[in-house]
Amino acid sequence: MKLRSLVLIAGLLSSVTAGAASTTAQITARSALIGLQIAAKQRQDKGLLPAAQNDCIQALQPDELYETTERVVAESLSADERAAAEQFFNSLPGRRYALHGLLSIYTTLGEKPPEPLPLITAEDGKVIEAFAASPAGRALLKRQVLQAPAARLAYDERIQALVTRCKAAATDRAD
Repeated sequence: MKLRSLVLIAGLLSSVTAGAASTTAQITARSALIGLQIAAKQRQDKGLLPAAQNDCIQALQPDELYETTERVVAESLSADERAAAEQFFNSLPGRRYALHGLLSIYTTLGEKPPEPLPLITAEDGKVIEAFAASPAGRALLKRQVLQAPAARLAYDERIQALVTRCKAAATDRAD
């Protein structure tokens, strides 16, 4: 289980290189993608989505949302807030907090998470509380600026484009 957690964290929070999305944008993209993939699986289970289309959706990677999530992060947070968010999400407590949030999406949508929630220590809790009290933390956690209507519209537009692409790919496969 620890190995799977490390792989998930490594995949979600890979080191930022030239051209890569910020950690905050990566987490946001992964969150949106998890929701899409769970919904697609549930729709296939109910017979409402062809298996080929679901297979395409399950194969999507977070980087297909990075441009959108990076734009939303840049429009929603000041440069100082972005820097503070990056520092937090690249720390061990921030990574644990992000992973906890991502895995909680499964439970919220009625699915079993692929792994147990990470242990948040008392020390982690202090770091998380300090971040939550900062301007960046208040923007992200209290005001939820990355879930504002304009942000949701941007995510929805990108997700709709990906779903349309998968629908076309599934139709091409069926022909």
